[in-house]
Amino acid sequence: MATILVADDEAKLRKILTLALMEDGHEILEAKDATEAVEIIQNTSLSLVITDLRMPGGWGMEVLKAVKQTSHYIPVIILTAYGTIENAVEALKNGAHDYLLKPCDLDEIKMAARKALQLQHLELENRYLREELRQHTGQGELVGKSPAMLKVFELIRRVAQGDGTVLIRGESGTGKELVARAIHFQSPRAERSFVSVNCSATPPDLLDLELFGRVRGLRLNQASPTTGKIELANGGTLFLDEIGDLTPSLQGKLLRLIEEKVIEPVGGTRSKKIDVRIIVSTNKDLEERVRKEAMRSDLYFRLNVLPIGVPPLRERKEDIPLLINHFLRKKSRGNTELKFSSEDIEAMMRYHWPGNVRELQNVVERAIVLNTTDLAALMPSIHPPLTPGAQMGFHQKELLNLSYKEAKRYILDDFERVFFTNLLRKTGGNVSRAAQLAQVHRKNLYVKLTELGIDPRQFGPPEAGGEESSPALPA
Repeated sequence: MATILVADDEAKLRKILTLALMEDGHEILEAKDATEAVEIIQNTSLSLVITDLRMPGGWGMEVLKAVKQTSHYIPVIILTAYGTIENAVEALKNGAHDYLLKPCDLDEIKMAARKALQLQHLELENRYLREELRQHTGQGELVGKSPAMLKVFELIRRVAQGDGTVLIRGESGTGKELVARAIHFQSPRAERSFVSVNCSATPPDLLDLELFGRVRGLRLNQASPTTGKIELANGGTLFLDEIGDLTPSLQGKLLRLIEEKVIEPVGGTRSKKIDVRIIVSTNKDLEERVRKEAMRSDLYFRLNVLPIGVPPLRERKEDIPLLINHFLRKKSRGNTELKFSSEDIEAMMRYHWPGNVRELQNVVERAIVLNTTDLAALMPSIHPPLTPGAQMGFHQKELLNLSYKEAKRYILDDFERVFFTNLLRKTGGNVSRAAQLAQVHRKNLYVKLTELGIDPRQFGPPEAGGEESSPALPA
């Protein structure tokens, strides 16, 4: 499904081309001259332009120029008579995809349109994959043999064969995006794009542009793509991470995408058909957000078609040895002799892991960088040292082999772990009291504890009369 502009001054030919291209399921817009064609190009999200070379109001070359100013990825097919073949060749040099001779063979036009659209999709997909490769940090494949993970694997296998919307729920760091990728690569859409968007990491106005794109000519203060991530995912899978953070306006646009399979770029007046499977994830209580009217109930029911719950690491601790070995191989690229003792692994299996698999991965990566498996250095919340000096003295030689920036980061991390660990020991895990003593905001302390992998519940009951320690750190 694509939106195609047919520009020709012959009304009969426009009608014939429109009917022929509609047989392939495309939406067709018509322009009777170059001026009208340029106006549509500047205000509409298009997939393909088919234009006569000679029309009233300007040459087809002006149409080609307008397309290239709008998007390099919109192909243009030129229609020309025998007497203007030289001009058509010139158009190819200036970026046209192909030219066809009049009178037109309809099958030839339909085939040319299919090839142009296939090439466009490949170009857009390659651009996205290059961007993703630069940004992707990698978290490995899904690993586990616990009953909880075996259930997840079975659900992945089942839902991958369909095309319904999937809702993945789980705490931060459990691997929700890995589940989404596994669904995509086991589905019939595996050969097409998997496009991931973090809804909580982008301001709402910029997220609108990132998802839906914009029309050419829309004046904005910031650079933004004309092609949105949804269009890049056309034919493949769109993964929306942290869907609970969407604004009401974006919720409405997403609902329309799910129900009608159409999008409308920012600043546009025409809709565009899209074929995309939607997978979303959240670590929030969506039912509570619906009750508080922070989420539309109709959107919630549209999202909650195929739910999958990803268990936290504390509920699948038998997977910890497998995950440790996996991350050791992955992060060291096979160049390390590090191996955790059975006592260390048992200690890690007793730990609560508020940061889940992501926290475990960070611990293993820290072990590789510092070339140690000593948990006192890697996880002070399990074996908290008494002073920063004791911690520093253990790996001082290893730090000298790091860059200044890396060494400074690890020293600062060590100090913060020791400082906040000792505070939590004094307060019996009472985060509010610890925040008061440290003179920091309680919410900021929660964030810092999560980053450092410190669970206040490891420090016993709170002081008498104090606030109970939090049952879980917020994501």
